[in-house]
Amino acid sequence: MHYGVVMTSGDAAAVAELAQAAERSGWDAIFTWEPVWGIDAWVCLTAAAMRTSTIRLGTMLTPLPRRKPWDVATTTATLDRLSGGRVILSVGLGALHEGWTAFERDEGRRTRAEQLDEGLDVLFGLWRGQPFSYRGKHFPVQPTTFMVPPPPVQQPRITTWCVGLAGSRRSMARAARCDGLLPNFRGDGGRVAEGAHPLARWEQAVTEIRGLRTELGLTGPYDVVYEAATDWADPAAARQLVRDVQGIGATWYLDADWSAATGDPIAALRERIEHGPPRI
Repeated sequence: MHYGVVMTSGDAAAVAELAQAAERSGWDAIFTWEPVWGIDAWVCLTAAAMRTSTIRLGTMLTPLPRRKPWDVATTTATLDRLSGGRVILSVGLGALHEGWTAFERDEGRRTRAEQLDEGLDVLFGLWRGQPFSYRGKHFPVQPTTFMVPPPPVQQPRITTWCVGLAGSRRSMARAARCDGLLPNFRGDGGRVAEGAHPLARWEQAVTEIRGLRTELGLTGPYDVVYEAATDWADPAAARQLVRDVQGIGATWYLDADWSAATGDPIAALRERIEHGPPRI
C-alpha cells in the first residue's frame, strides 16, 4: 500500500514547504487540485519538486476535457524530467461548479467524454515521442520536428490515473486503459466520491475494472486509489480502514480533508501531514 496526502489548501510556497514535511513524515506522494481560476497546481508541484527528492507529485485531479492535451503533455513531461520521474497525472471529466461555469460554457457531458478519450490518446502519443499523428474530432495532431522536447523520464508514459464511473462500461473501459482507477459511483444526487459508499459497493468496482482489463487484454501493474478524510482521533480505526481497502484491492490510500476551509487551513493540513500515513 502506498500513501498520499491531498493539499486541499495553500499557494506554491505553502505547498513546497508542506511537501518537505510530507516527505520527512513518510508519505509517498502529495497531490494538488486544478482550479479554472485560482492557484496553479503545476506551479505548486514544480515548487514542491525543487524542495524534495523522493516524494511523488500529482493532481487530484486534472479535468482534461477543458485543457488542450498538448499543453498538458508539455507541462507534465517537463515536470517529470525536472523531478526525475515523480509525476502522477489524475484525470476525469471534471465536476461542474460555479468556479468553472463562471468562465467557461459547459459543452455537455457527451462532448466532455469525447474530449477526455481523445485527450488521453494525444497525451500517450506525445509522451512516446515523434513522429505522432492523430485524427480526432476535437484534437487533430500532425507530426512535427519543430523543437521536439526530450521524452519524460517515465516510460512508456507518465503514470496516469483516471476516474471510472462504476457500472458505466465506457467510463470504466477508459480507466482500464490507464494506469490506475479513481472509482466513482452514482448517488441519489449524482456522482459522489468512493468514500461515501459501503466497501462492498467499492469492491464491485474493483472486480469490474479487473474484468475489463482482462477482457481488453491489458496486463501489468495497475493502481486502485481510495480517498478518505483520515480520522486522526482514532488511529486504530484509520489503520483498520486501510487494511479493509487493501483487502479489496486498493494500492493507494489518499488522505484528503476537503472540509478544512475555516480557521487556519494550512496549520490543519500541516498537522495532518505530520501525523504520517496510517501505515499497516
